[in-house]
Amino acid sequence: MTSAGRLTQANSVGLVDEAAVEVTQNSVDLKGLFPQLIVDTAIVDQEAKVTASLRESSRRNLKIMLGEGLDAAPPADVSSLVVTDVIVDGTGFDVTAAEGALFTVGDIVVIYPDGRPQDVVIDQITVISTDTITVENGLAVAVSGTTETVHIYKANQVAIGGASNTKYFAATVVQVENSTGRPVGFDFWKAASSGSMNYATNATDFGSLDMELKVLAPAIGEYGAGGDLEHLDAIIPTHPSGMFFGGGD
Repeated sequence: MTSAGRLTQANSVGLVDEAAVEVTQNSVDLKGLFPQLIVDTAIVDQEAKVTASLRESSRRNLKIMLGEGLDAAPPADVSSLVVTDVIVDGTGFDVTAAEGALFTVGDIVVIYPDGRPQDVVIDQITVISTDTITVENGLAVAVSGTTETVHIYKANQVAIGGASNTKYFAATVVQVENSTGRPVGFDFWKAASSGSMNYATNATDFGSLDMELKVLAPAIGEYGAGGDLEHLDAIIPTHPSGMFFGGGD
């Protein structure tokens, strides 16, 4: 939320097929006279939500939809290591000292033989010696011989069923105004995932993900001194949940 109102492309969820912002409000009516007529109405609540169809199943997007929140910074990618000297008993593999330094005990890794991604093994590192990495369950599925060429990299995984509390973040929906080329859209100071993860793919189309965010109004402490939204303390009192920003004219 510290980036609310100033999110950049580094925060983008990527390619979006469609997006919708829905604001609903409920009211109560005052009736009078006879026969009764509505003589007044009052708004009693207002809710907003954002839905979008995403085309990029990135780790960031999966974490949003699974309620895991966002990392302060995305994990660094570890390029695949090509290993040609697999230990005979199939429990590990030899690496150089520099390659071994890329990993730590407890890392979950993806291992697959070159050209056969269907023979993938996902395992956890138990021991790292100077030039040997040992994994928990061995390499028997992926390795057919002692000179198999094997790729290994850290699995930047996302836990499923691990959300224990609500994670909050800011959200912006932005598009280009066709006639002027100016950005228009919506800023929301505080949001949380309210939908389920729905990952769909088939043999003739790319995968897609449906995202639903519930827009929330921040508490005073969140935009007061020291709060994540302190930089918006002059705006939030008159724009409690967010705002639409249009063209300049």
